[in-house]
Amino acid sequence: MTEFLQYVIDGLGSGTLYVLVAIGFTLVFGVMGLMNVAHADFYMLAAFGLFFLGGAEGLGWGVLAATISVLIGSLLVGFAMFHLILKRLDKEIMIAFFVATLGVSFFLENLVAKLADFRVRSVPALFTTHTYVIEGLYITNSVVVSLAAALIITFGLLAFLNYTEPGQLLRAVAENAMLAKGVGINTGGMTLLAVLIGSCIAVIGGLLYANTTSTADPFVANTVSLKMFAVAIVAGIGSVGGALVVGLFLGIAESLTLWVGVRGGFDGSQWQNVIGLVLMVVVLMTRPHGLFGKSERIG
Repeated sequence: MTEFLQYVIDGLGSGTLYVLVAIGFTLVFGVMGLMNVAHADFYMLAAFGLFFLGGAEGLGWGVLAATISVLIGSLLVGFAMFHLILKRLDKEIMIAFFVATLGVSFFLENLVAKLADFRVRSVPALFTTHTYVIEGLYITNSVVVSLAAALIITFGLLAFLNYTEPGQLLRAVAENAMLAKGVGINTGGMTLLAVLIGSCIAVIGGLLYANTTSTADPFVANTVSLKMFAVAIVAGIGSVGGALVVGLFLGIAESLTLWVGVRGGFDGSQWQNVIGLVLMVVVLMTRPHGLFGKSERIG
């Protein structure tokens, strides 16, 4: 039982990081109605922001200054992406958004990869990692911090969407952008706000991911994107609370796949990514709008 619980705890650590990239993505998708494939690249930008700005091989600003700069930089990148690309595309042409944001993703990944000599780099730690042993279970403070961040951000975002005027305007745009525009709501401004919030949340996830792995991989978004899509689709596009539940569940499911592999004598790591795909297929066959889709859109 202790071994089983240990894998569950490890899965929670992964799941919280999936949550932080998925809720920003589902917020943007819920408002715009279109996917931003480049959203997962904020994970990568956050990690390399630490490397280039805070690490000894970079400018050496220190972790605190680098973290603040990365958060500000995410707002600038999100602002530029909205005004240079997202704002200029026709929402009725879904493939245009997909291709355009996929192009942005390729550009960012290869630009950073070139600057990093196409190597995985080591990044300075945000905080010192400690491991605590409780009833035979090993729990690191990085898992606790990541879980706390996921819960605080998710419930904070839900409170923002439900109890503040900007949040309610966001929900109005998500429900019916044309009607919202007709009653005087600045739909462009609300979409920009969603992009900025989503970018910031993804960067926080990327910073915590970098702290957990101590590495910056220029192509990490390729893996993160799969998790992001799986969580968002299974939860239901636009369901922030659902993304929290499904993200944690996916992390635990992947970790337990490893446990089953250990117990069964096969390499469970080969099946980890398959779990998310299987969940997507099963949910889409039974609930096309996701587990929490219709009843919990944007909030």
